[in-house]
Amino acid sequence: MIKLPRYTRSQLEIFRFSFCLLSPIAVMYYIGTDTDKKLNVPGFWPDPETLNKIPKEPYEIKAELARMKKERLEKRLRLEKKIAEEYGIDIEAEKAKIKAEMGGSPSQ
Repeated sequence: MIKLPRYTRSQLEIFRFSFCLLSPIAVMYYIGTDTDKKLNVPGFWPDPETLNKIPKEPYEIKAELARMKKERLEKRLRLEKKIAEEYGIDIEAEKAKIKAEMGGSPSQ
């Protein structure tokens, strides 16, 4: 039978202290080296070309607002067309009816 060495209480405390101190450092060192190989997930970050670019110049802001208004108008026309085709509702007649109910003239 192999006889194991007996450690004193102070030696055990020193081992425990050094283990608790060096374990996180060793983990941080292991993860910190070659992180591109270990933690790389292809396609995780989007390409900069596909990100939203915030307009900074006044002409860029005006162009972006015009684009947004155009998209909104196209969507509205598409929805009005869909409502007219699927449900047979005349949008202009509905608008005139609502204006008449609210007290406005239908020709406005």
